[in-house]
Amino acid sequence: MLHVDLDEFLAAVERLRRPELAGRPIVVGGDGDPTRPRQVVATASYEARAHGVRSGMPLRTALRRCPDAVFLPSDRAAYDAASEEVMVVLRAFGHPVEVWGWDEAFVGATVADPVVLAEAIRRRVRAETGLSCAVGVGESRLLAKTATTAAKPGGVAMLTRRAWAASMADRPVTEVWGIGARIAARLGSLGVRTVGDLA
Repeated sequence: MLHVDLDEFLAAVERLRRPELAGRPIVVGGDGDPTRPRQVVATASYEARAHGVRSGMPLRTALRRCPDAVFLPSDRAAYDAASEEVMVVLRAFGHPVEVWGWDEAFVGATVADPVVLAEAIRRRVRAETGLSCAVGVGESRLLAKTATTAAKPGGVAMLTRRAWAASMADRPVTEVWGIGARIAARLGSLGVRTVGDLA
């Protein structure tokens, strides 16, 4: 399984449309006005994330953390179109593609060297869409998606069942796909704090 995850997708699409924003912190969300209440960050560029801006936080909080950011309204039609361009590229490789949202998909393939395929996907997505992606390779969706964390941004990483324990044992349980803060707290109350504890 290959997990293809587009880097800072919404911000990257906006940067393609506005090349003058290269290198600047970008925050996308709501109508783009951070002074209005009840609007949240849909995504933030890596430059904005360096200031502590995260998806789901109020735009007002993002403005306080990164006052120099460029705030832009969400443009669903543009993101739909950009996402479909990427999925067309993935399908062109001839392997089954399972779309999981605007910015991610799984590709299932039986090949001699999946890392070579992952590199080819990464290069072609960049060449044909202008967007950067990370590709995680694993023997299951869980392993592939976990590997993507190490591949970001714009790289390729592989995680096998054999390497799982050695590379993951000391990490917090939240590193396992599907375990968030609430489940981590419940596990913590049982003394389970690392992936190794959970295993």
